[in-house]
Amino acid sequence: MSMVSPESRKSEVSMTNNALRTNLADNVIIALQALKKGDMAIVENQKIFEVMEDIQAGHKIALESIAAGEKVYRYGEPIVEATRTINRGEWVHVHNTRPVPSDMTV
Repeated sequence: MSMVSPESRKSEVSMTNNALRTNLADNVIIALQALKKGDMAIVENQKIFEVMEDIQAGHKIALESIAAGEKVYRYGEPIVEATRTINRGEWVHVHNTRPVPSDMTV
């Protein structure tokens, strides 16, 4: 009878995704559940980074550093523009973004 070590058992357990990337062009991921500061963001069963602040389910998290003036992409499309540098793992919302100026023309 062979024994399975606790270390090997841990590697067999798949991680539960807690965030979603909807398009490879996106620079944000979407929280699938409420995340706390310090939690690991898990996408496609891979830990990708530590969340920098509490984030509610359905909200955006910066996948990479986004400089002030750069566009935020979701579904492969620009949706807003950063008003300040948004660091990887930070919440992306109305406090650090604005509408894309070209979207405001009539």
